[in-house]
Amino acid sequence: MAQYKKTLGQAFVNVTAKLPMEDKSVSDRARRAYEIVRMLGSGYAITKEKNWYSVYKESTSLLEDNSVHYHIDSDGCSCPDASSKARAGLCKHRLAVMIIEEMHNAA
Repeated sequence: MAQYKKTLGQAFVNVTAKLPMEDKSVSDRARRAYEIVRMLGSGYAITKEKNWYSVYKESTSLLEDNSVHYHIDSDGCSCPDASSKARAGLCKHRLAVMIIEEMHNAA
């Protein structure tokens, strides 16, 4: 289990303070990112490689594998929202990684 320097709540507040939260799409994605981090180990996983992250969501179907996996690095996220819908590429996966990184940062 990772040792964090900040709680999820503290990290969320710090990250969202830097975002244009008046934009409903950004605030909605930030809340979904919070839920992803909150659900780590219960359907979601975020792993760090050398200089990129991977966000993985387990399959929700017993009949077929519909799990998803996205690659997040300094250029953005590989999900469809990052390039087409999300303001400045701030998809929920990238925001979840920002929250995780903030949890690791010292106060």
